[in-house]
Amino acid sequence: MLTWPHRRVQAFRSGRSAGPARYGPGLRLLPRVNGTIPREAPSVYEVDTPRNGSSAVTPEPNGNGKNGTGISSGLSKQDFGKFVQFFRQASPYVVGHRGKTFVIVVPGNVSANRQLLQSVMADIALLHGLGVQVIVVVGAQQLIDDMLKERGLTPKYVGGYRLTDREAMRCAVEAAGQIRTTCEQFLSKGPAIPMFRRHTKSDSEVHFEPALRVISGNYITAKRRGVLEGVDFGLTGEVRFVLKDDIRRQLDCGNIVLLSNIGFTAAGEVLNCNTYDVGLHAAAELGADKLFFLHLDEVAALHLPPWLPLSEAQSMLAEKLQNSISAQQMQALRASMDTAPAAAAAAAAAAPLGPLQGGTSASASPHLQQPPEPASAHGPASSLSPQQLLRAVSAMKQEELVVDLDIWSAQGFPTAVSTCVVACCKGVRRAHLIDARIDGGLLLELYSRDGVGTMISADFYEGIRPALPSDLDGLAALLEPLEAAGNLVRRSREELADLLPSFTVIERDNRILGAALLLNLGQTPDGVAVAEVGAFCVDPVYRGSGRGDSLLDYVEQDARRRGIQRLVLLTTRTADWFEQRDFRWQGAAFASELLPLGRRARINPARNSQLYAKSLEAAEGELSAPGKRIGF
Repeated sequence: MLTWPHRRVQAFRSGRSAGPARYGPGLRLLPRVNGTIPREAPSVYEVDTPRNGSSAVTPEPNGNGKNGTGISSGLSKQDFGKFVQFFRQASPYVVGHRGKTFVIVVPGNVSANRQLLQSVMADIALLHGLGVQVIVVVGAQQLIDDMLKERGLTPKYVGGYRLTDREAMRCAVEAAGQIRTTCEQFLSKGPAIPMFRRHTKSDSEVHFEPALRVISGNYITAKRRGVLEGVDFGLTGEVRFVLKDDIRRQLDCGNIVLLSNIGFTAAGEVLNCNTYDVGLHAAAELGADKLFFLHLDEVAALHLPPWLPLSEAQSMLAEKLQNSISAQQMQALRASMDTAPAAAAAAAAAAPLGPLQGGTSASASPHLQQPPEPASAHGPASSLSPQQLLRAVSAMKQEELVVDLDIWSAQGFPTAVSTCVVACCKGVRRAHLIDARIDGGLLLELYSRDGVGTMISADFYEGIRPALPSDLDGLAALLEPLEAAGNLVRRSREELADLLPSFTVIERDNRILGAALLLNLGQTPDGVAVAEVGAFCVDPVYRGSGRGDSLLDYVEQDARRRGIQRLVLLTTRTADWFEQRDFRWQGAAFASELLPLGRRARINPARNSQLYAKSLEAAEGELSAPGKRIGF
C-alpha cells in the first residue's frame, strides 16, 4: 500500500511518460527468464545483457497498465484534489529550480541495483523535463568488485582507495560502459503513443526518437595517484579537473551529461577515478546550484536532521579528528573549512603545518583531492594506521587539508557526508543527502515543503539570537530612524528595556543589524493563542540579502514552539513585504475581533494601523529550537 506522497510522485511522473515499471525497495524481484526477444517486443519487456553474452528477458510484474506495485498508473478520482493541491504547492519550486544546474551522484552500491537505478533515472528524466540542467555521476564500485570476484580475484583497497592493476582496470572500463548503457536505456524511454495522442492532435503517425539526449565523453582529466607510503596504487586516478566549458555547452543544448569513474590523462592513459571525487569537481568547478548524493545504510545510520548548517557539519567533521591530530593542526583544519579566503590565510600564517614529507603527497595537486568511498562498502580493505593518518595530515598544505577525504574515510565516516561539506566550502550553495530507497526521493526533496533527505548549506540564521541586555544601545540606534519617520511606534528607552526579553536580533561584528519583537497576546474570545510581531526591521545596508526572511523564519519557529496559533502585526507602510510571506489583510486593527480585547484597547485609531494575520500550523510533535530547521 503506497502512501499519498508516493502516489502523487507516481502521478507527477505519469505526466511525462507512461514510464517503465516501478519497483519499491521492499518488493521481491522476479527471477530472470532466459529466452529470445520477440521481433515486435512489447513494452512489458526489459532486455538485460548479462556478462556471459547470453540474452535474458525480464518481464514486468504485469502488462495490464499497472505498475509494479499493483496500483493503476492512472490517478484515482478521490485523489484529484490532493494532486491539484500538490501541484499548486510545488509550482514555486518548479519555477525556482528551472534553469539551475544540479549534479546528482549515484554511487556504485546504488547503481548496482537495477531497480533503484531505474527509479532514479525516471526522476532525473522528469527533472530534465522541468527545466533543470542535470549532470549525473554514476559509480561502478560494486560492479567492479563483482567482476573481479567472478574472475577469481580479490578487490584490494588501502585507506579507502582501490589498488587498480591491469585486470582491475579492465573491469572498471567494462563496468563503466555497462552502467552507462543501462542509464542511457532508461533515459531513452519516451511516452506511450496513446498518452501522447490524448493531448496532442496529429493527422500523421507519430514516431518517437529516444526521449532524452545523454552525452558522455572524456570530460574528466585525471592523474595517477602514484606511490604513497610505499604503496603503488597503479591505475587509480585522482581528478585534476573537469572540462567545464564543454560540459556547459552540452547542458545549454538541452542534453543530460553523464560522467563515470573513468578519467583520462594528457598522455592518453585511462585511469579509474572515484565517483565522489568526480561529483565534487563537477559541482565545484561548474558552480552547481545543488549537489545530490544518493546513499543507502551508511548515511541513514547517522540519523542526520533534515537541515544541517555548514558550521555544525564542519564541527562534526573536526570532532572526528580531534584525537588524531595536534591542536595546531586542528586550528588549520578549521581554517581550511572557512569559506572566507582571508580567514583561512590568516590561520595558515598563525598555525603552519609541518613541511611536506618525502615522495608525492596525495594533496600535491593544486586541484580538489579524491574523496574515497567508505571502507565499509569495500569488503577486504587496509585502513590507515594512526601514524599514517598523522603523517598524511601533516603533509598536506593548510588550504587543502579539508579536501583530502581519505582522512575522513580512515575515521570510518561516510564519504558522502564529508564530500557535501567540502562542496559547500568550495562554493556549492546546497548539498543534499537522499536515501536511494525512497521512491521518488529526488522529487520529494525538491518539490515538497519539508523534503525527505538532509540538506547541508550555509547557516541561514547566522547571528540571529535572543536579545541580551548589552544590545539595548544598538537596538535603540536601529529603531530610532524608523520611529522618526513614523514607520514604527516610538518607545522610550525604559520601554525598550522592559521589552528586551521579547526581542530577537541579528548581530554581526558586535553590531545589531536587525530586530523583531514577539509579544504573547494571550487568547482571543474563540480560544486562539495569538502573538504579535512588532518592531520588525533590518538595517537598510543589509536589506535584500535575505536576512529579513531568516529573521521572520526564526520568529515564526519560536512562536510555533510556544504553541502560538496565529501571528498578527500592525503596519502602515510595509504591508506588501508581509503579504508576500502569507500574512493576510484583516482590516483596521482597532476594530478587528482577531485581536484580544486588551490589545485592541491600546491601539490608537487615529494612526489607522492595518491588521495582518497569519495562521501557524500546529506542530505534529516536539519541535527543535528556533534556527535548527529551515522555514516552517
